[in-house]
Formats: sequence, C-alpha cells, structure tokens
Amino acid sequence: MLWTMAVMSYRVAEDTSRRVIDLATGILVGLRGYSVHEAFDELVLVVHQTGVGVGRLATGLVALASGSSSAEHAEAFAVWGELLRRDRLAHAAI
Repeated sequence: MLWTMAVMSYRVAEDTSRRVIDLATGILVGLRGYSVHEAFDELVLVVHQTGVGVGRLATGLVALASGSSSAEHAEAFAVWGELLRRDRLAHAAI
C-alpha cells in the first residue's frame, strides 16, 4: 500500500513537472516566435548555463509570465525578465 502511494505521488509530481515545462515552452513559443523544439532547446541551454534544473527554471518562467514570481525565481528572472518586460510594454502600448 505504501509503495503504491509513493508511486502515485511520484507520477503526480512528474505529470505536474511535465505540464509546467510544456507551459514554459509555450511561453517561449509566444514570446520569441520559436517552434516548440526551439523553445525546449532554449530551456535546456539555460539549464546547462545555470546548473538549475529544468523544472525549477520552467516554474520560474511560468511564475514570471503570470506575474506571481518571487525571489525563488531569480534565475528565471535573470534570463527572461527583460524579455517579459519588453513584451508587457509592447502590449501596453497597443
């Protein structure tokens, strides 16, 4: 029983992480005009540059895009903060 609960918990966490990565990829597609493959490649590149896990970076990017970021999303802000700021300014001018 305990093993089954642990496996279910792991799968839920894995599914959530995949969803967040998909959301982050979609954000980069929208902001940069990338293909899905190019957007995921950027996430992987930033993982290699920063040493931060893809799930944490993806969570940070989603938080930044939704306006709910905090200090724990500093790595994502350092990479994509200016991109999101420019996008918001462009949309505010419309």
